[in-house]
Amino acid sequence: MNDRRAGSAPNDPRLLPVLVAVGYVATLIAVWGFTSLLLDADVITETDAGPLLGPAMAVTAGVVVSLSLWRLRKRTTLLSPTVATAASVYVLMLLVGAVGYSATRGELTWLVLFTARYALSPFVVGAALLAGLSVVFLWAVTIRERRDAEDRGKP
Repeated sequence: MNDRRAGSAPNDPRLLPVLVAVGYVATLIAVWGFTSLLLDADVITETDAGPLLGPAMAVTAGVVVSLSLWRLRKRTTLLSPTVATAASVYVLMLLVGAVGYSATRGELTWLVLFTARYALSPFVVGAALLAGLSVVFLWAVTIRERRDAEDRGKP
């Protein structure tokens, strides 16, 4: 017999990484907004970069976090996925930004110049740290499920 009440949501653990990744992107946008207000600075200060470079960087970070969280479900350690996710978000955001701005300017030198300019940007560093926190959050939320699964697997 089905114990679920009518209208209740299914308890599908595969949805949790998706929800955390969507929450990451929403939180990233909010953090970027507050940081921009506090520092009185734009995420991308180059006026000729166009309106899509910052969102492209955010989407890249969201995809990296989503893939990392999906793979985390089967991992037994926390440190390596956290560091790998944060580092991947950091590097890929800089790469997407540098390639995008270099393509806009039509000069390859902007690959290096953009990367150097935004390497210590609070927006890029904050996105990487937030990605690591997302991994830790999912780990903390699902730790009981993993322990229960391990206990069921033991004779």
